[in-house]
Amino acid sequence: MLKRRTMAYRWGIYAAGAVLLALVSGIYAFWLEGCADASKSGDMLFYLRRAGVSKKVWLLAVLLFVMFIMYEHYGTRLTEFLYTWRFAIAAGMFVLCVACELNGSSIGAWQAYLGGTDTGTLLGAARPIRSDEWAVSTPMMLSQYRNAGGAFPYYSDTVRGAVTDMFMVYGQPVKDIAMIFKPFYWGYLFLPAGMGLAFFWYGRWIALFLVSFEMCMLLTGGDKRLSAAGSFLVALAPVVQWWFAINGLVEMLVFGQLAVLLLRKYMTDTRTSVRMACVSVIAVCAGGFILILYPAWQIPMAYVILALGIWVIIENYRGFRISARDILCIVIVLAAFAGIMLHVWGNSKETVELVLNTAYPGKRMETGGGIGLEFFNYVSNIWYALLGEGTGANVCESAQFIDFFPLCYVIPLYALIQKRDKLIALLLCVDVFFVIWCVAGFPAVIAKATLMSFSTASRAFVLLGFVNILLLIRGLALAEYKCKAVIGGAAAVIAGYAVVSCASFINEDYYPRMSYYIFTVVLWIMLFYLLLRYHEAGNRKRFSMLCIAVMIFAGALVNPVRRGVDNIYETETIQAIEEVHGQDPEALWAVEGVGFPCINMGIMAGAPTVNSTNVYPNLDRWEILDQKGTNEKVYNRYAHISIVLKESGNPEFLLNQPDVFTVSLTGSSLKQLGVTYLMSGRESLREYESEKIKFIKIKNVGNYSIYRIE
Repeated sequence: MLKRRTMAYRWGIYAAGAVLLALVSGIYAFWLEGCADASKSGDMLFYLRRAGVSKKVWLLAVLLFVMFIMYEHYGTRLTEFLYTWRFAIAAGMFVLCVACELNGSSIGAWQAYLGGTDTGTLLGAARPIRSDEWAVSTPMMLSQYRNAGGAFPYYSDTVRGAVTDMFMVYGQPVKDIAMIFKPFYWGYLFLPAGMGLAFFWYGRWIALFLVSFEMCMLLTGGDKRLSAAGSFLVALAPVVQWWFAINGLVEMLVFGQLAVLLLRKYMTDTRTSVRMACVSVIAVCAGGFILILYPAWQIPMAYVILALGIWVIIENYRGFRISARDILCIVIVLAAFAGIMLHVWGNSKETVELVLNTAYPGKRMETGGGIGLEFFNYVSNIWYALLGEGTGANVCESAQFIDFFPLCYVIPLYALIQKRDKLIALLLCVDVFFVIWCVAGFPAVIAKATLMSFSTASRAFVLLGFVNILLLIRGLALAEYKCKAVIGGAAAVIAGYAVVSCASFINEDYYPRMSYYIFTVVLWIMLFYLLLRYHEAGNRKRFSMLCIAVMIFAGALVNPVRRGVDNIYETETIQAIEEVHGQDPEALWAVEGVGFPCINMGIMAGAPTVNSTNVYPNLDRWEILDQKGTNEKVYNRYAHISIVLKESGNPEFLLNQPDVFTVSLTGSSLKQLGVTYLMSGRESLREYESEKIKFIKIKNVGNYSIYRIE
């Protein structure tokens, strides 16, 4: 009887906990979705009411209750099952995400420009600040499906309304052997756009989580709990989530860590088939890493990979043997690698040269320096997903890895003194190198010699956070220390208060009320306390659980969870462009009177648009209007291009900002550029007509009109 009462009591606790957690999650989700501005109004009852009647919230409560009961009955066996079958479970999740067309794109933001209702967002909210994803990269991907000359060309006629290299800059899916180096783009080539986007988004996240977990298992010697915390620190890091689809940070982390893991496998496994597989995948990782073409992150990441690779070689070179068969395999793989890379260079050499000779971004020459209190800013990152752009701060540029500075140095240094660990020593060398670059900078000669001149202090600082996480995980696994509760508590209070105070000083927008500040201080006191007393009974489990909870709060809903791309193609605007374009597929388009992101509407329907985002300049086109090259510094750049009609006069070029310029021109000049169709934000263009040029309105949809130039 007593046993039944105890069980019923536990079940009651689990049910109450499940409902409470579900309600908290629901409040958080509705807050994210912008039901009201609670950061100012503080009306939490509004969110509580929404969560209380939400089917999603109650379904989550049931799922949590089932999970608690399963953990009660199976406990360790359940975690062992998840670990043993982790790859199969990950594969099942990946197939499910692709089948359901789930993705994290912010294309819901297009509704503000295209009209209609976004029915695709399931959880979270679109992030307008990620315009380089939803307004540039994703439209370019969609244009590859609808290119007039056939799907997925290496050279598209749609983007820029001219022959454009789609593989190299803002790399997109193309039908080419070089796609072997871009495995996360394979889904686009054989799946519909919605499924291809799901393949891209969740394939990368699942791969990043698994690879980060395996790397942490290597660093910790098999500590599953600490490795799980480490994988969450990487895969849900705010900087990873805010830059998830752009500039290849996810690919760098996946390819870099996977290459190190495979190098170790190659050195410890003598089977020829396994070794050949390792060499082949390492070659894919190397090619994928190189073709990201974002040196600001690539160069610092290369130093991290080098340090990890050297450690793997040092640890495993004794007893390592390589046979003639192994050498033959390496030669074959290297030959194939070189052949494909030469093929890419032959196709894209001109593109690379054009980019390097632009006014922006052009050739970068940096000397670093300027980073200061940003070392403390990681604590503010927990609020970025919740408050987002509402503060006016640029959350993307200030997003970081949550690395627990300064304990990410204290604990590894203590472990280094105790164990004389080679990996900690190597990572600390890289860390010091990055710190000097970020804080003080290098002389120009050293910057060039180390290739850091291609990076910036702010970008290298991001990878410094990644190194700090590796150091912390390694230090926790190796260090043996005891810290009294009083000393640990006092140190945690001082460190927590100091770190949060510094963070709020440089980023006060993320502490709109005292409650935010107090919550952050208390949270970091708890985390620092658990780190300082990590080796005490129960604290390992508590730290891992709290760390995972913080990362879910900070990163899980930075990007929305949405389904498909139908919100784009169900709008009248895109349907109208598709209809007109279908009748005259070779004709050039331009967008007038409205700027970015509207300039990229046409390419999503397959319409070749001269002023869609020019990822590299079309010098021949603009020289038609600027024969003397007077304005070359304006248009010789990566640019979002606004076209504005004027009644008369010569074309005028105006540089609005480094990646935006405006061209003011007449209808005659448009015709010189070969434009046949004009999409405008104006209802009438009669005042811009002349004896030679007429604007014939074909369609009027929403806030836009489509004209034919005759």
